[in-house]
Amino acid sequence: MPLVVELGALTVGRVLFEVRCAGCGVLGWCPCQACIEALVDPEPALVRGAQSVALLFAHSDVGREFIHALKYRGERAIAGWLGESLALAHLAALGSIAPSDTAPVGLARIDTAAAGLAPIDTAAAGLAPIDTVTWAPTTAAHRRARGFDQAETLARATAKALRARPMRLLRRIGGTAQSGASREARLAGPRFEGRARAAQRRILLVDDVVTTGATLRAATAALTDAGAAAVHVAACARRGRDLAHAGA
Repeated sequence: MPLVVELGALTVGRVLFEVRCAGCGVLGWCPCQACIEALVDPEPALVRGAQSVALLFAHSDVGREFIHALKYRGERAIAGWLGESLALAHLAALGSIAPSDTAPVGLARIDTAAAGLAPIDTAAAGLAPIDTVTWAPTTAAHRRARGFDQAETLARATAKALRARPMRLLRRIGGTAQSGASREARLAGPRFEGRARAAQRRILLVDDVVTTGATLRAATAALTDAGAAAVHVAACARRGRDLAHAGA
């Protein structure tokens, strides 16, 4: 079972009415406790240049339904929960929140007994503050078709939980999407250009799905080339496994 980060005093309980679970459709919590417990641990991912990598769950079964609810249906409730979970997973990856002794380190999820959390005080948690949360932008075609960029939605929710500033720091070069591409094309990855205002910032880079890791590697490299002081990575779902040399 995925690791549960106990929120304690960071948690503020709230009841979500007229909301259906993104995994099973039951009315009440989003997501419901049963679907949270059904999430599968992710395989590790390597992102060259990143100081830490936090992942939530495998892109299978319930996890896949969560991503589809965000990506193709734009469901706000699951977007908020995923963003909060990414914030907690980032803290757990840095050791600022102690993981449970009963589950592997590297994956965080929120217990719906509380269903929400107050913004995280990174200073109180002993974490060097993240200046900015940014995202690997999707293609212009996907943004037009969906009406939004799911990675940006996640980044803004994560930034809110971390008391950090969401900022567009990457420009995607070209219009080829990773989704639906062959593994060879995925490994080649997209191209990004980091914006000048990334210089000297401590950045958390957010994305929805990791397959080969090429998108996050390219985005991390672009931020580093733009002068970022540090780049950390957090992503919701892990699909497949990197080739042995992919993170080298």
